[in-house]
Amino acid sequence: MTTRRNFLAGAAATAATAALAACSGATTGSTSTATADDTSPVTLRFAWWGNDLRNKNTNQVIADYMKLHPNVTINGEPGEWASYWDKLSTQVAGSNAPDIVQMDEQYIRDYSKKGILADLSKLPIDTSKFAKGLVATGTISSKVTALCAGVNALSIVANPALFTKAGIDLPDDKTWTWDSLMTLAGQFNGKVPGTYGVNGGLFGDSVARAWMFQHGKSLFTETGFGWEPADMQSFFELMVKYQAAKAIPTAAENAQEYSTALAQQKFGTGKVAMVLTWSNQIAAQQAAVGQDCKILRLPSKTGTSKDADLWYKSGQYQSITTKSKNQAAAAKFLDYFFNSPDAGKVLLAERGLPPNTDVVAGIKSLLGNADQKAATYMNDIAGELHDSPVPPPPGASTFQAIMERYVENVQFGRQSPADAAQKLFDEAKSQLKS
Repeated sequence: MTTRRNFLAGAAATAATAALAACSGATTGSTSTATADDTSPVTLRFAWWGNDLRNKNTNQVIADYMKLHPNVTINGEPGEWASYWDKLSTQVAGSNAPDIVQMDEQYIRDYSKKGILADLSKLPIDTSKFAKGLVATGTISSKVTALCAGVNALSIVANPALFTKAGIDLPDDKTWTWDSLMTLAGQFNGKVPGTYGVNGGLFGDSVARAWMFQHGKSLFTETGFGWEPADMQSFFELMVKYQAAKAIPTAAENAQEYSTALAQQKFGTGKVAMVLTWSNQIAAQQAAVGQDCKILRLPSKTGTSKDADLWYKSGQYQSITTKSKNQAAAAKFLDYFFNSPDAGKVLLAERGLPPNTDVVAGIKSLLGNADQKAATYMNDIAGELHDSPVPPPPGASTFQAIMERYVENVQFGRQSPADAAQKLFDEAKSQLKS
């Protein structure tokens, strides 16, 4: 889901990608000669971005691990998304990168291409219990350079209280289509004036990826785009139809949402019945609206849930840098981070559900009401998944912000769907790096 925070973060991250281009001198290093069971003193640095809860949980896992391994000292380096990438690229350029770095999908291929990320498949990290397709999401040129730190999936969260107020039945998310969602969502404005069926964030880059899958295409390939302007034009035309049906808020209302806190957005204030979100964000959405919510699949073209072409998304990744002198020791810590039931009980679902399915089963009873719904949802869609998408090509980190601008132009009527789709394609393609 695109938010103004993500837009600003994307702008900051663009500078980081540019700075990274100067770091091409990094070369793939060899694995540390120390074994994972070596008891000699080791000091590791672990960098990540996140909120206060993520910092607290991650620091607790670090402390627990150091109690089990007194010879290991791990210095945590928490940060914020907006400054994380600039700092990391500077550290890499100065040969001062942390041993372990949290990665994002937008940057894996770029950092991997520069030889900055180690091949984790050659290090002692067990991925045999990872959910289907997760290892592939961090695999670049046959090297596993990043591993999923938390898994989620696209979803639509519904507020049943607003459905009841409008006298509208909740949909069957196994059979609904884009047209039936539009018809359903368009009823709210007439039943309860001032309300809408679904938020305008439905038409962003995340759903565009699902839209492309549903049309036999892909948003990104390893080297570029897997779609043509006509494919995005059809997505924009659907958005215009939703506007005309009053299924989504007006262009002005959608633009205002970008700078509004979650609790003050239309879903949080009970003015929108359904909101697009990642499954691990249901807790935040449920807290914002103050109502018990229901989590739903995306619609499909055919009315068959498997054709919704959802996928397991790695919310964040963990990687080990090639310049680390203690790769084996770093890998042993990540093996604990990913696979230890004790670590799972601390981390819970803040980054998304753990990638290890046994760990998920072990923590489910500890999860709150909303996170349990997310866990059930992830289990329900397991047999319907599309293959996990490949990491985007270098330079794709600007795509979200560029698409947001063209979506807004179409919604305000400043551009036709055809014109916006062509210009989006051309501008975004010009940002990609070979």
